[in-house]
Amino acid sequence: MSLLKNVIKNADRLASPFISVATGSGHTAKSAVESGADMIIALNAGFYRNIGYGTLAAFMPYGNANNQTEEMLKYHILPHVSSTPIVAGVFATDPELPVKKRLERLKALGVEGITNWPAIGFIDGAFRDHLEAEGLGIEAEVAMLQQAGEMGFVTFGFALSAEDACTFAKSNVDALILNVGLTFEMDDAIEKRNQLQLSITKAKEMLTMVHDTGHKPFSLLYGGYVTKPEDFDEFLKQIPLHGYAGGSVFERFPVEQAINAQVKSFKNIPFPNTNANTLPRFGNLVGSSAPMKNLFTLIQKIAPYNVNVCIDGESGTGKELVANQIHLLSPRKSHPFITVNCGAIPDTLVESEFFGYEKGAFTGAAMRRQGKFELANKGTLFLDEIADLSPHAQAALLRVIQQGEIVTLGGQKPTPVDVRILCASNQNLEKLVEEGKFRVDLYFRLSTIIIKIPPLRERSGDVPLLVSNILAKLSIKFDKKLIGVTNSFMDRLKNNHWTGNVRELEQVITRHALIEDAPILEGKAFKHADKPAITQSYNENNHERAVRAMREAGGNKSKAANLLGISRKTLYVWIKEGDEQL
Repeated sequence: MSLLKNVIKNADRLASPFISVATGSGHTAKSAVESGADMIIALNAGFYRNIGYGTLAAFMPYGNANNQTEEMLKYHILPHVSSTPIVAGVFATDPELPVKKRLERLKALGVEGITNWPAIGFIDGAFRDHLEAEGLGIEAEVAMLQQAGEMGFVTFGFALSAEDACTFAKSNVDALILNVGLTFEMDDAIEKRNQLQLSITKAKEMLTMVHDTGHKPFSLLYGGYVTKPEDFDEFLKQIPLHGYAGGSVFERFPVEQAINAQVKSFKNIPFPNTNANTLPRFGNLVGSSAPMKNLFTLIQKIAPYNVNVCIDGESGTGKELVANQIHLLSPRKSHPFITVNCGAIPDTLVESEFFGYEKGAFTGAAMRRQGKFELANKGTLFLDEIADLSPHAQAALLRVIQQGEIVTLGGQKPTPVDVRILCASNQNLEKLVEEGKFRVDLYFRLSTIIIKIPPLRERSGDVPLLVSNILAKLSIKFDKKLIGVTNSFMDRLKNNHWTGNVRELEQVITRHALIEDAPILEGKAFKHADKPAITQSYNENNHERAVRAMREAGGNKSKAANLLGISRKTLYVWIKEGDEQL
């Protein structure tokens, strides 16, 4: 039995993700093999990436795709692969050479697996219909893969839709490569998370429909907005995939260092099939203290019901993690989870951000753009820092909640939307309602259920668990062995006030993981902050606390910041908040 067939047969015993590299050059192939890639995929798209063009150039009539793949195999890949299995893309309707002859040539080269490439799934609309009618569509790809299987190849169905994935599964391919879109880099962190969630939703839909057919083939993710190991880790937490296949994500320059780091990082992701991660956790939330257990119980109770939820907690406590867990435990889990940072939306862009716009709606609107409500349709919309919405934005939000429909900018026809809303704020919304700064009708629409997340200082017993979880992630990110922290460092961490909560703890551990060389961190540079002398009184906002601290410190800002357990910079912000309210 070939190595590849043996891996697929024993897929449930994998100890780490199965990582495949679709390479376009000998340099890339060599680096991938040396870094421990499990499989090399030869697609003519790699040839075009290697000469500076994108994957889509592989579909243009610049030459015979199968000839290009063979040339790449002979002169770039085969000299470097050693015993690493190779899968080759075959265009099913080759006009120059019969499929059987092409497969025989690949067999002679030592290729173990075959996939359909360039895949017809990239084409849609009337052109796709014409190709299918002429016998040049997916049925031709299925026939080619079946012929490859009869010749002893391991067959991989390269699918771009749930329907195509089901077609391949029903034809008994050995494995599926589930393409969730072209690979893109994105600097906007929130938009990146949203696009990842849309990709996760697509992959879920594809795999769910495949499993509904009664087939459960070996499945690899391909493409999308996955550019880092932590991106793929998000998929593994939600979808039973066996591994990842990437092209451009591994072909970064300088090539050797990039591929080496990327492949090792992907391989180091904790795999769901193992018991490596035994930390008490609830989704991405980590903790075993009484306050966290109460939080977990409340989330389980309310998640299945279609009610809006307001998540109350200080900055850095993990409000988005709570929102995401509610979504994953709800009937909407197979649909998108979309995040909006309300504090980052200018008042002039509220309608376009929430509701989207039509082509030509305003200068620069070159194409139709979906708003966040439309993207989240049938799923969940998480409105972070909702207290920062202007009165105009609050009115627009209330209107869509009441009516259950949106009208895009430049559009005329209302579009129904079915969205569950979760919102979060680190400000006291009730107090803002009393002060007339937040609409009372909107508040009651959003807060059917209120969840309060305990600050880290109220669950110091969870600090060791959180530190272990952070170190595990940093070990992957930095490709560095990080075992734990010294007892002295842990005591200081547990006794710290943690104004910035878990986010601040992550920053502290990350900083020491970078500056210290040993696998056990000592934290010599860490100075813990004791519980502040001035704590928050009921209904007292940050500005009022700052004024009280300044009064007790005799006007000395450094002393006032120490009394509050915050930095001078934060003190200035709190004082300024009062000036803005005047």
